[in-house]
Amino acid sequence: MDIPIVLASGSPRRIELLKKITSRFVAIASKIDEKADGSPEEQVISVARDKARQVATEHEGIIIGADTIVVVDNEILGKPNSREQARRMLTKLSAREHTVITGLYILSTRTKQYRQACEKTKVHLCALAKDQIEAYLDTGEYVDKAGAYAIQGQGALFVDRIYGDFFNVMGLPVCKLYLLLREMGVSLELEDSNE
Repeated sequence: MDIPIVLASGSPRRIELLKKITSRFVAIASKIDEKADGSPEEQVISVARDKARQVATEHEGIIIGADTIVVVDNEILGKPNSREQARRMLTKLSAREHTVITGLYILSTRTKQYRQACEKTKVHLCALAKDQIEAYLDTGEYVDKAGAYAIQGQGALFVDRIYGDFFNVMGLPVCKLYLLLREMGVSLELEDSNE
């Protein structure tokens, strides 16, 4: 592969997930204000696009931007700014279904070609008692997580149903990303897992 792949993110979860389909990439955190207007879908696409375009100003290749939000009752729950905000989010999500939406934006700096898409996953959390929420907050795992929980961590204890792409809930819908890259002519050589 002669075209470098750049993940416009410093997220350890996104880096881990992209490694599932290729090891041939670099991760560079974007420096943007993650604010946007419009519907939830428009907002995640807008932020993903801004991340990719900002990183593309300094790096060549196939640039991947992604943004993830949680939506419940038409309210967007981003990353909590405090323990109190995380507590409110988890209380609101308790015994309810919510939607996790990730926007993807992939840009080729060489051809100016791009692809964008949204992936949606429905997640239902079990009923959370106050002491369960406080114990979870004590772990600190809620920090930097949309909706204040990590499905791949101890937050998994609260998830009783999921409809859709599990990896989307972690922040990077791997299958959708792979298909978009293929559309752009980017071939990912699947690597021998025994190496």
